[in-house]
Amino acid sequence: MFTAMTIALLTAITAWWLLVQRLREKPWTKQGVVPTSQETVFTSAPKVGLWVFLAVVSSLFGLFASAYMMRVHDAHGELTSWAPFAKPSILWINTTVLVLASGAMQIARNRGDRDDFGGVRVYFGVAAVLTVLFLAGQVFAWELIKASGNYGPGNPAYSFFILLTAVHGLHLVGGMFVLVRTITRVWRPIDKLAVVTRSRIRMSVQLCTTYWHWLLLIWLGLFALLSST
Repeated sequence: MFTAMTIALLTAITAWWLLVQRLREKPWTKQGVVPTSQETVFTSAPKVGLWVFLAVVSSLFGLFASAYMMRVHDAHGELTSWAPFAKPSILWINTTVLVLASGAMQIARNRGDRDDFGGVRVYFGVAAVLTVLFLAGQVFAWELIKASGNYGPGNPAYSFFILLTAVHGLHLVGGMFVLVRTITRVWRPIDKLAVVTRSRIRMSVQLCTTYWHWLLLIWLGLFALLSST
């Protein structure tokens, strides 16, 4: 119960911080391009596509979570008994690292909205490094559990732990390809008069940021689920 409450509090604090960062930019006061401009044409479809994809991803993890709870509370007891295990403390460190990565992405987005592409380079790079550290930490958590000598593929609790963390990690790895591609584009010389180019880069930054925030929330939910059993 204490762990679930702690994760819920961390989720609330994270959401509040991201909201504050966004409101500080005062997007309602910004002067953008008119709705009929090229920027709207280039940005509407990617945003819709991302949210559709996130809806599918959320449904996938929802199904995994349902299967997890059904397996934990196996009513008939016909399957291998559920043997819960203590989750390695490094998961708290990994969670903090992912929160920091998401925060770096938000700062990069704020810088991009001000056409500060130098800041985008820095904070996108920080987010990439932190994400790699998170993934490495997840793998290390697997090794810690295996090293205990009491768990393996035959343990359903261990199998579900690997499944949930691996699928989440694979989604982050997929996002890293887009992140690296965006970093590459930002590092190229950008003409201040190239409105369409700057618009596309800002959109890529915004999409990456939204994706990272969403995967952070999903991980917080998974962490709470795994810690509750």
